[in-house]
Amino acid sequence: MTLFISLTHNCQLRCNYCYAGTKYHKPISKETILKSIAFILDFPMRELTFGFFGGEPLLEWELLQFATYEMEKKADEKGIVLRKTFTTNGVLLDDKKVAWLREHTFYIVVSMDGNEQMHNTHRVYADSGNSFKSVKRGLLALQKVYTPKEYSVISVVTPQNISYLNESVKYLHQELKVKNIRLALNYFTPWGEETENYTQIYHRLGAYVIEQYRQNQEITIDIIDEKILTQLEGCSSCSFGEMKIAVAPSGNLYPCERLIGEDSGELSIGDVYNGFDFSKRNKLIAQRGNSNEECKTCELKERCTNSCGCTNYTLTNSISTTNGVVCFFQKLFIEVADEVASTLYQEKNEMFLRKFYGD
Repeated sequence: MTLFISLTHNCQLRCNYCYAGTKYHKPISKETILKSIAFILDFPMRELTFGFFGGEPLLEWELLQFATYEMEKKADEKGIVLRKTFTTNGVLLDDKKVAWLREHTFYIVVSMDGNEQMHNTHRVYADSGNSFKSVKRGLLALQKVYTPKEYSVISVVTPQNISYLNESVKYLHQELKVKNIRLALNYFTPWGEETENYTQIYHRLGAYVIEQYRQNQEITIDIIDEKILTQLEGCSSCSFGEMKIAVAPSGNLYPCERLIGEDSGELSIGDVYNGFDFSKRNKLIAQRGNSNEECKTCELKERCTNSCGCTNYTLTNSISTTNGVVCFFQKLFIEVADEVASTLYQEKNEMFLRKFYGD
């Protein structure tokens, strides 16, 4: 099971691609936190992934600590293995907070869109000031304590900043020594017809990854590694609304943290005070998957994330229907990943074989 608690709708930044909606100060209450913990721990489980979302979780530091202590205590009483994580914009990371987070074994995802040009394209303060230096300072504080495998950086790629992508990956990897980079494509904006340009950019990314393996330099790019794994293991299914639950500051339950937004309740499947609305939850779960006719006969369907309920709903207002933007980029990611894998496998690259085959 996975539980995400959204601590607040507030954030210092005003990233214009953010799907969390209007930012406002309305933090979760301690009562709602306790109800959330009691609600999720009522399910039989051996392991629980527990995390925070927002807004910016670190704006509610005391609530984050309170929820963590309570969850640790209750999970320990039930003998549940707890894995803790959250995503932060990095602005409020400092030595004291990082030490506490490390002590409590949090895996941290820092939102940083690459180098200064790429990052400042979208990730600005409420007064439109640039946030790059603040986020970099937070990341450097994290790196004093965290090993490269205990955190990652997530960069959102858009039509407006994609031209900086390759230099940004190189900057994060070589200058800031980040080993785990997540590239989150913003599917929810018009991408236009520059498909050849996008293809070239991502193939250059693949070439960079190949060169790092040849130089025995550790690097993980999620869209490449995950697509390589789909060739070996198949694509994992979306746990939307079933094994993954998100709690809004109001206590409303959602099938995924990305659908809380401004908490309109449209996709709410209950609340922590009264439990699931099973009619709504079961209806959403039944709709999961992919109903596009062209996807049913696609040879890449087992390697594609076209069944992500959050992405589909945001794009098409249907949980089970995707669109051509997803199709184009998913095919491109698979193409690049296969090029990387084929090249390194044929070269018998030891780092690559050890990572994906255990050789």
